Amino acid sequence: MNKNKFLSYLILLLLLVAVMLPIFSWILSALGFDCKSLLSEEGWRWIFYNIPIACANRWTTLCLCATIGAGSVIQCGILDRKKKEEDVNALYLVLIVLVLLLAIILLSALHPHSPLLSITGQLKNSPFIQGLPTVFIWCVIFLSILYAIQTHRVKTVEDFSDLLTYGIRRFAPVLVVVMLLSFVTRCVLYIFNIIP
Repeated sequence: MNKNKFLSYLILLLLLVAVMLPIFSWILSALGFDCKSLLSEEGWRWIFYNIPIACANRWTTLCLCATIGAGSVIQCGILDRKKKEEDVNALYLVLIVLVLLLAIILLSALHPHSPLLSITGQLKNSPFIQGLPTVFIWCVIFLSILYAIQTHRVKTVEDFSDLLTYGIRRFAPVLVVVMLLSFVTRCVLYIFNIIP
């Protein structure tokens, strides 16, 4: 089974689960199980309040950024095997900027009074650790843009826009899967009283 067919079936399955969850929760609560019904007044309010939360949470945002990053890496040409001299020079520039970015990020997070550390001064559960995946992805995007400009792959505003949106277009089904999975997960957690 190819990837697109698998994702299509997964999207359909998640949609069916999302549609069936309210009925399932109603049946369970009617049978006396300790759970909340999505078809009650409180359940309807919860659904309408939580749809945007489920669609715009940390995981969906990270997935969106990752698709932009993957698309920009693919489109900028840095993965092409045959490189001209200007491509090699651009690669050296990207490596130098990468080292500078890593130094700035690490120095800003590792000094003892950094605002990126947790309240206790630790890296564990700190803003630095929480934001690191997204910051990493945006650094990749920035370096891809830099490489594309240096190798003249981005010459117009349209090229720039295409570089940043290619991943979203190419990996759109993945975004839909993550959003549906996020919503279904939140619904299940609500039904079984794990989240309010």
